[in-house]
Amino acid sequence: SAKLKPPIPGWECPRLARTSAYPWGIKASRARCRHTRCLAALSDEQKYRLVAMEGTQEEEGRLQYGSKLELMLTLVGYAVGLGNIWRFPYLTYSYGGGAFLIPYLVALLALGLPLFVLELGLGQMLRQGTMGIWAKLGVPRLRGVGAAATITTFLVSLYYNVILAWTIYYLGRTLGALFSEGTLPWDDQMRGFQCPPSFLAAREEVANSPYIINQATGLYNKSHIQDFWCPETGVPSVSSEIAAGYVRATATPLSCPAVAAVEFWEKQALQQSSGMDDLGGFNGGLLLAYTVAWILVYICIFKGIASSGKVVYVTATLPYVALIAFFVRAITLPNAVSGIKFYLEPDFSLLLDGTVWMRAVTQIFYSLGVGFGSLIAFASYGSKNSDFVCDAVKVSLINCGTSVFAGFVVFPILGYLALELSEINPCINADDLGDLASIGLSGTGLAFIAFPIAISQMPGGFAWAILFFVMLLCLGIDSEFAMVESVMTVLYDAGWGSKMPRPMFAALICVVSYIIGLIFVTRGGIYWFQLFDYYTCVVSMFFVTAIECCGLMWYRRGTWVSFRERVKENTGRGLGCCFMLSWRLVCPLLLAILTVLSLTTWDLMDAANSVPYPEGTGYLPGWSVWLGWLLGMLPILGFVFFLVLKVPQESKDLETSDGFEAEDERRDFVSCSQPPPADNWSKDAMSPPLDAVVLGKGALSPADIDLKIDREVQTDLPPKPTAAKGASTRCPSREKAQQPKVEDIDAVPIFGWLCGIFTKRLNTPGA
Repeated sequence: SAKLKPPIPGWECPRLARTSAYPWGIKASRARCRHTRCLAALSDEQKYRLVAMEGTQEEEGRLQYGSKLELMLTLVGYAVGLGNIWRFPYLTYSYGGGAFLIPYLVALLALGLPLFVLELGLGQMLRQGTMGIWAKLGVPRLRGVGAAATITTFLVSLYYNVILAWTIYYLGRTLGALFSEGTLPWDDQMRGFQCPPSFLAAREEVANSPYIINQATGLYNKSHIQDFWCPETGVPSVSSEIAAGYVRATATPLSCPAVAAVEFWEKQALQQSSGMDDLGGFNGGLLLAYTVAWILVYICIFKGIASSGKVVYVTATLPYVALIAFFVRAITLPNAVSGIKFYLEPDFSLLLDGTVWMRAVTQIFYSLGVGFGSLIAFASYGSKNSDFVCDAVKVSLINCGTSVFAGFVVFPILGYLALELSEINPCINADDLGDLASIGLSGTGLAFIAFPIAISQMPGGFAWAILFFVMLLCLGIDSEFAMVESVMTVLYDAGWGSKMPRPMFAALICVVSYIIGLIFVTRGGIYWFQLFDYYTCVVSMFFVTAIECCGLMWYRRGTWVSFRERVKENTGRGLGCCFMLSWRLVCPLLLAILTVLSLTTWDLMDAANSVPYPEGTGYLPGWSVWLGWLLGMLPILGFVFFLVLKVPQESKDLETSDGFEAEDERRDFVSCSQPPPADNWSKDAMSPPLDAVVLGKGALSPADIDLKIDREVQTDLPPKPTAAKGASTRCPSREKAQQPKVEDIDAVPIFGWLCGIFTKRLNTPGA
């Protein structure tokens, strides 16, 4: 129980309506009524209900991280994920090299950092998940924002875990080959693998020369490199149209690491079918890896943050050890300088392309994880007095710094890969990493094709392969269990599953997710993975964060003021004009523009031009576009559903006059109330709603509660007042009913203003 505080000057006890949860009117208030005089005036049942309410508060009943370090490591582990390693380098590679850092940093300062601070602040101050915060803000109708974020997070967690399954599959195959074959399973020297014929285009004059291709190795002669024709992008294939004056030359090389890595990925890891409409049954090895992945996630979250808070000590730090080791090895590889030069050399002309800026903003959102509700959930388990602004700055800088540092790891390795492949194909230039586009450098291509190729050519390939996939596993599992934990938090705060033991509830969430995600480990699962990846977050993350800003700054006038005061009171930090301007104007405007722009492209996966595998990348039927947009709009539909849904009466009663209901008001600001309507009330005749609250949270027994209250009354300094005979010891009622505030009448400012004038007119004598 908090230390009792004297009432503030001019304090009056307000009249409070009954609620279903507190039928005698004991509920939170802005008045500081936790004074001994008020406690002495309470009847036995009011004392019981008062302490019963305290026993159910977040500070006593809500799990919390064991230390500030656990929270910081959790935030770092969530923010620093696979996107830092494979998505950021690819975007830098594709959109101007070092010039891409300019829109990336602008997006961080204009949107990423302010929204990161906002979500940490909401979670820390309100002690609820992304749905529960809106009732405490006094705007329960906006709880649909939390529903939209939770739906998005759930959908992402379904397909994100497949990446862990791929990583576990590669790691398992690597360990298996270490003790059996002695050769990496995707190496071109693997037993049973034979390089397919390669197609080159040579000048007619020298095409039949025995010197142009080494018959022993099947590789081209570097002294004749000028006699070969190359397409504008990529390497020639069997379907390429050869330029005039050149003829097709066929050779079977003894070394083909790129072909071997691609074949292992497509034909063994994925067992890829012809298209999305051809599931082709389950991939046995991948199904086993997928099962292991969900078991690992369950082990991390089965006790909530009590377990995941300890796991992050390993999963959040080990990737940095691996990155540093790879960096030391990468910069010592041949041709590493060409990779670093390609990474840092800017192409400022691309900054005029709006796509570059859109990609930078999207990367910031994916990387920091704003708009998914996970940050709010994690902050709700931290200390209420923590400086969340400083925490957000630290995590954001660590996250973006990791992305930039990962570029210095990835690009030297790509430079080495370009050198190795230039020995095999005349159309790959060791000094131009742009030629590597033919093997795939985006996302899965970089992690499961390009990196394995480079690792297979390094001395000590097994050690580097194991280190690389363990690093990917740690990066991915941090983000995965963070998303699942966020979904669990929202459901728990909403009362769904609160009666179940937490390990059982975690198992239920994991089993349901496992069953739904089985489609991703079929032979056509890669197409479904891409469908979810392209469409799930296309609109929702911009929409959710925009409504978060508007809900705090625009929905009710007093919400922002009270939130700012609460932050100042608990953390000692003031939220100045910069944050107010950003959350009120800059962020909503930019997010509205981004939301509109995200709706301008219909066929995101180019399904209209898709060709069945292996002739193309895989067939995507026309209905895949409609299904994709249904997934993309599902979070928005969830928001609309809760927006039009009738707000429960108990949620309405939480709305205070200034629109803000902080989590500690129930504990530190409890109002005196009228006595119960029934004279035969007893502690054994509890109402069902309160019984559930008290007994379900493991509150004190009635005898212990009476003793606790009596001790507070007796030990506090102000003496118990002596009431005159027949006088009431209850707090006095307000002499005059308070005029309703404009913002309490309606959420729309103009309409609320008109209603306020009309109400004041009706209350004027003679009106």
